[in-house]
Amino acid sequence: MTPCFPTFKYFIRFFLLAVLLQSPLTMASDGGGAAGPAPLKFLANLGDPANGGKYLQVQMVFDAASPEIEHEISVYLPKIQHALILLLSAEDASTLLTLKGKKDLMENIVQEVNHLLHQTPAKGVKEVFFTSFIIQ
Repeated sequence: MTPCFPTFKYFIRFFLLAVLLQSPLTMASDGGGAAGPAPLKFLANLGDPANGGKYLQVQMVFDAASPEIEHEISVYLPKIQHALILLLSAEDASTLLTLKGKKDLMENIVQEVNHLLHQTPAKGVKEVFFTSFIIQ
């Protein structure tokens, strides 16, 4: 009797990807005043999947210097998502498992987003906060 674990594992990955793709990815406010930006969610391959590559599921929120920057983020959102997918997929799982690796990634994300917005960290995105970070 052969185990069906590999098939089940791929089914779970496909299911997680489908759930993530259906979630809202916009920076939005409900008009109630104090609502912050919606978290951005990503699922990216780390390394070579054919050689036992890993997956990164990450959710993040940007700390913008002003409401105008939050609006700019929403305008540039497709470019930001594209750039962050490329950035995340270039990472190595063993590096991201360390605290230094996560902090370096945070700095790289802030730099990349501010570059796309033509801003400095003082006037653009000050920080990025991971609200979920899973490597599988």
